[in-house]
Amino acid sequence: MKRILSIALVLTMALTSARADISMPIKDSFYDKLGRGISDIITSPSEMLVSQYGMIDTEGANVAFCKGFIAQGVSRMVMDIGIGVFEVVTSPFPTNNGSYRSQKLPPYDSMVVNCYPPGDLTNWY
Repeated sequence: MKRILSIALVLTMALTSARADISMPIKDSFYDKLGRGISDIITSPSEMLVSQYGMIDTEGANVAFCKGFIAQGVSRMVMDIGIGVFEVVTSPFPTNNGSYRSQKLPPYDSMVVNCYPPGDLTNWY
């Protein structure tokens, strides 16, 4: 009887530890893609103000308005609307190599100005 209980205890512990494995990342679904598309469409006009605000301190108000609001902001807004419409239309179908991940690339412009020459000249590379 003790043998059966010990085997049952070992099996229970093994099954419990197998169910507790949460190391796999959560996969995007239809609802994530649809929500991303709708939010891209709705929040796309804010790109004009965000682009302008990031340039006011570094390049001045006139350049920030012309370059940030008109050129960069409008182009980012149009791209967000296009990607949003694409994701809403194709939300029932996995498009990115069989997954529902976003088609939008992460931003490459971080608005961070690095000082030159760098402060640490011995380890600058």
